[in-house]
Amino acid sequence: MRDYSFGNFLHGLRERRGLSQYQLGMLVGVSDKAVSKWENGSAKPQIKTLYKLSEVLGITVDELLACKYHSAKNGNEKGVFAMKNKLWKDTHQALRTHYGNQLPVEILNRYLSEFAEFQETDIIVYFDFLSKIKSIANDMGEHIRVKGGIGASFIAYVLGATEINPLKPHYFCPHCFKIEFDETALCGWDLPKKFCSCGEEFQRDGHNLPFETLRVSVCKNTHFDISVSDRLYKKVRDMFAKYFEGNKVVTLVRKGHPNIKTLVVINDKTSNIANGDEFAFEEYYDSLRQYPSFTLMINKELDGFRLLEQETNTSFKDIDFACKDVLESFKRINTDGIPDFSSEFSKELINEIPVKTFNDLIQISGLSHGTDVWLDEVKELVKNGLSVSNIIAYRDDVFNYLQNKLKTTGISNTGYAYKIMEDTRRGIYARGGVSDEMKQQFISLGIDDWFLNSIEKIRYLFPKSHGALFVKYALILMWYKLNYKDVFEKYF
Repeated sequence: MRDYSFGNFLHGLRERRGLSQYQLGMLVGVSDKAVSKWENGSAKPQIKTLYKLSEVLGITVDELLACKYHSAKNGNEKGVFAMKNKLWKDTHQALRTHYGNQLPVEILNRYLSEFAEFQETDIIVYFDFLSKIKSIANDMGEHIRVKGGIGASFIAYVLGATEINPLKPHYFCPHCFKIEFDETALCGWDLPKKFCSCGEEFQRDGHNLPFETLRVSVCKNTHFDISVSDRLYKKVRDMFAKYFEGNKVVTLVRKGHPNIKTLVVINDKTSNIANGDEFAFEEYYDSLRQYPSFTLMINKELDGFRLLEQETNTSFKDIDFACKDVLESFKRINTDGIPDFSSEFSKELINEIPVKTFNDLIQISGLSHGTDVWLDEVKELVKNGLSVSNIIAYRDDVFNYLQNKLKTTGISNTGYAYKIMEDTRRGIYARGGVSDEMKQQFISLGIDDWFLNSIEKIRYLFPKSHGALFVKYALILMWYKLNYKDVFEKYF
């Protein structure tokens, strides 16, 4: 007689970790057929395999055998993880400090949507840590660049952990907190300059990034890449050890790359891994990837940022990078020395795509980072007049396009758009095609043929938050190139 309870429980745990049967089998040393038998109830793992399963899936052997998963409770958590309630209270206060006490519904709704999604996770701990190291970097006159499950988060932006504002394009007055959203713009940097009724010039920001695009990063595979300057490297390592004191932190070291460290936080009382251990990245990353991790690396480009500021006596924060002269310089393909736009492929994209807005540059960055995105059919569409802003350059574009179509039929839930976005960015349709059932669904929603043709070829899609961050720094550096050409060319 088959035991379906264990199989169903194992299946749920595997799905929660985002693992296929083949991947789980590889991690515990068995075939995918063995995992399939466990899940359909026709077999059970041996005792020694149960211990490996418990380690990979992040639960105890007792929980596996009882088929009952217990989430960690605050009472069992150590160090900073026991302070999550306080961190959330501090975040609520930071929201009010940044945007005032009379919060517009649009801002409150975005904040509460993320809060509902993240409050049962540890993500607030990691956002808080990232905001603290950014603050230290600012105090030292240094720069830091963070990628991973952060850029599309409004909460991360409120805390100062990311520079990219995911709200819809808007005007914001830091003096009187007045906010005006603009439904026509695709990027806040493209809004014309404007003054608030209080006399202050409005800030212009917002990139319309749906928080759904970071759900996988937060709930299944929380990982952050942190690039720092040479002299900030040791400081961040020391901060990491102090911040997560009382919790297990191990270091993965890449062969031949001593200055690239992956720091893994093991907030799991059942793990038998000792705090402070070092392992070879190539051998241990797969078995530890279920735990949140931070890859810390030195980026010499960030030293150039500091030196530009020092020698020109002009801070990045004081630059009006979203100005006409900067955009015109990109249009002329004057991009030598500009990170992300100096490659021949990027120059080719600018040459083929009529760049009219800053959002067009962000789209071009996405096209250059994706795989099988800028293909002949898409080139032809742009050549025939389709705006680059309307094609698929990021995973966010897939989600927003489908969600807008769903709303026209009265559907507000995001599950369908999220599923197709995830499958597209992972290249599922490029490998297996779109089913006849899904094609019929597309017809009922009025999906354009070009959209279907695109997702059947795309093998990887970049998150727009990363593209917006890269473009922001490209725009800033272009400003220096135009205004301090000699100093710029010393370092870039």
